[in-house]
Amino acid sequence: MRVMCGPRVQSGGLRLIGFVAVFVAAGAAFGQSLERKVRDALAEARLGTAHVGVSIMDVQSSAELVAFETGARGDTGKGFIPASNLKLLTSGAALCVLGPEFEFRTSFLQDGERLIIRGMGDPGLADPELLTKMQTGLDGLLDRVVGMCKDAGASGIREVVLDDRVFDREYVHPDWPREQLHNAYCAEVSGLNFHANVLNVYVEPARSQPEAPWLIVKRATKKVKEGDTELRLDRDRVEPYTFKLSGNVRFPPDNPVQVTVHESCMMLGKLIADRLVRDGLSAPGVTASTMTVRLASADEAAVDGPGTKLLTAVRTPLATVLERCNVDSDNLYAESLCKVMGHKSTGQPGSWSNGTAVVRMQIQQRLGAEFAQQVILADGSGLSRNNRVTPGVLTRWLVNLAGDSTCGEVFVKSLAEIGEGTLKKRFKNAKLRCEVRAKSGYIREVRTLSGYVTDRTTGRRMAYSVLIDNIPAGADLKCKEFHEDVVMLIDAYLAGQPARK
Repeated sequence: MRVMCGPRVQSGGLRLIGFVAVFVAAGAAFGQSLERKVRDALAEARLGTAHVGVSIMDVQSSAELVAFETGARGDTGKGFIPASNLKLLTSGAALCVLGPEFEFRTSFLQDGERLIIRGMGDPGLADPELLTKMQTGLDGLLDRVVGMCKDAGASGIREVVLDDRVFDREYVHPDWPREQLHNAYCAEVSGLNFHANVLNVYVEPARSQPEAPWLIVKRATKKVKEGDTELRLDRDRVEPYTFKLSGNVRFPPDNPVQVTVHESCMMLGKLIADRLVRDGLSAPGVTASTMTVRLASADEAAVDGPGTKLLTAVRTPLATVLERCNVDSDNLYAESLCKVMGHKSTGQPGSWSNGTAVVRMQIQQRLGAEFAQQVILADGSGLSRNNRVTPGVLTRWLVNLAGDSTCGEVFVKSLAEIGEGTLKKRFKNAKLRCEVRAKSGYIREVRTLSGYVTDRTTGRRMAYSVLIDNIPAGADLKCKEFHEDVVMLIDAYLAGQPARK
């Protein structure tokens, strides 16, 4: 029996090896065909002197089917400015370091006559977008928090202490464009974020959010019969809670005009103080104007003693933060993830320095030192123009994370699908058979798109990254179209491929 079985096993083994060889050869041919088609699409796009890099990998086999870089002399080999594609590295690393069950937590504690609001860097605390999804408002949230503090026995409060020291107090990255710091996408990054660190002002009916007697909006707008509605909201340079709305109004916008707020946690403290007095939780004789609201000093010992009592806490799950980071491309969320990783890994206040070091360490551990050396990290969101990455690093990162049994599907699902978030207006005319998930990126002269294309029928999945910088004038729309052409080519490629287990 053993004599007869031996040849059969050997023969079957030879047949299997032959099949694999044919399959690999066919896969290589398909890969060559795909790269040729991508290169042809690039030639048709006519992007001039733009610096272009493309990488496409098969997630199951880790084979890189397309890999090339083109550009003017001096561009190639130096990496690409990733813009918001950097969020893929930040969010993926955060998911691995913090774990899928992680929650940001803002604690409300009482220690004697002090109410302590201790932040953990939660970017979602009173975020207007999340409040809308929760079908509630800011006033309702704050009233509930103070109500829970009252139910927990809070009383006799003279001072509100805002403990933001989980992060450093470098609120704005030095690389960020100075002339854009009033815009919401440049919001400060704090250990105690509040209301996305912005003030919202509505034109009609005239109101602000948050709203309080000490929040003053001076309106200097002008009604016009022609032209566009163009509005700008600025902070007063002297008075921290005074703002000026200026510009022309033809048709009142539905959405609010926004401006960033310096140390918005102080705004949170004052709003809470108002409610403590209103609800009778303040010490005798203390009014809203006389209650102290302050930041915990940098060199202050732990502001809570052994008698400190936890009154209540507000939590935001990591899954929610990942969605706002990757689907909506919110910079505050990415930077908070970056800094909280730095704090968790070092025990020190989270900073851009220790946060980006953790991301780099994750890249090295998962991909190897060769690929970590191809990455330069300045911030967590990609707003800095000093970040550098290669398409090959991003696709390998995407492949690695997709295969992670703990974090893989959570990460994949954190990316936008066509029709949502930053992809709401993309792929309008595309007839795609597969599921497409992507992270887009844009800053001046930079367009990037990376993500996954997954065949819903076979389960085969491809990771792709198309990075373009040094875009010449007039070529921005062509870059977006080339991004979408690449995704459509991957979709067509998967349509002709067998299932992979």
